[in-house]
Amino acid sequence: MQISVFYSHVLAASGQRGLTVAEVLKRIKGFGIDAVELDLAEVKPGRGELREQLAQAGLAVASMYAFFDYGNDPDVESGLRFIDAAEFFGAPKVLAIPGFIDESASPGTRDRALLRMAAALQEMCSYAEQKNIVVTMEDFDDVRAPFATADQLLWFLDRVPQLGCTFDTGNFIYSAEDELEAYAKLEVRIVHVHCKDHALDERNGGKPKITLNGTALYPSPVGSGIIAIEEILKRLKAYGYVDTLAIEHFDALDQLAYMEQSAAWLRARFS
Repeated sequence: MQISVFYSHVLAASGQRGLTVAEVLKRIKGFGIDAVELDLAEVKPGRGELREQLAQAGLAVASMYAFFDYGNDPDVESGLRFIDAAEFFGAPKVLAIPGFIDESASPGTRDRALLRMAAALQEMCSYAEQKNIVVTMEDFDDVRAPFATADQLLWFLDRVPQLGCTFDTGNFIYSAEDELEAYAKLEVRIVHVHCKDHALDERNGGKPKITLNGTALYPSPVGSGIIAIEEILKRLKAYGYVDTLAIEHFDALDQLAYMEQSAAWLRARFS
């Protein structure tokens, strides 16, 4: 098992603490973090420099993620180049967010968009398979995401057999879905895990995520909030999961402190 963290958190910590990115990378390596989750949008033209910086810090890229609009534009070329980028960084997995559908869309428009997304994902999976890269989807916390719940994710997983599931512990609550019930439905397809927790109060600050039922969810170090992450980890271990646990807490006011606390909590329970 390895622990990863979102590279966006590293960049945020750099600004919050007045440290260089290299200094933050050195710190998180000392926390027992082995890899990063890399947003394709964070990869600048000089991507070789980023790869070298990560290598010098002793950090791998566990997964890359990117946003697409395949519901409206079925041209999958951008997805194939995304997989090429993942190959360049040595990432064994990618997370594709294939597009969003407006709530006002008609049933016919929605159905056609879903089929275009599934077709693009199938093509991405076939291409990625040649490079030993696994394409995944996650439960995305947005009302426009037609893959926010376990059943919505299963719709895609059933139609694209090579597709894996990135299980985000903290996103099901956005749709008022129990994360343990979602886990039971998705367990056999999980290949990557985002460990996201939430707090219900403002004690640690940060920008809240407002759920569909109006609940404000605040950033939380892993294991300190209301999500049943410890139980999910027990079930993952019992199932034989030995891959990545990714720390995620966007919008935290002190990313470095959160990363240290989250990594320590995860190491104590899944070593």
